[in-house]
Amino acid sequence: MSSTSPKKQLTVFVTFHIKPDLISDFLQAHRPIWAACAAEPQLLLFDVFRDPSTPGKFRFIEIWNESREWFETQQMTKPYYETLWGQSKPTWEREVEIEYFEREGEGCAFREGYLEGGRRVD
Repeated sequence: MSSTSPKKQLTVFVTFHIKPDLISDFLQAHRPIWAACAAEPQLLLFDVFRDPSTPGKFRFIEIWNESREWFETQQMTKPYYETLWGQSKPTWEREVEIEYFEREGEGCAFREGYLEGGRRVD
């Protein structure tokens, strides 16, 4: 029996507060980046959530098979982000919030319907 732990997965929570009248501009700016991220081999999961009680509040959840250092120095420096920020920042009510966590895996459970509406990328 092996006692090696699986490689840690970096989970990134990104919260945006968008001006309600600019939500469509925000989504239009981000959709090509979501596709670009999905094409990255290190990305395990990407999903978008919207707070139904707070118009304009979005949270992106990204799970990467790499470290925070890699994410900040290799992923966030990709050229497609340069295009994004110029289009996205004017839609923000305040600065973006980024939180980094390592996924434990313990307690992970999901049902078939969780990923409905998504697409498998590998």
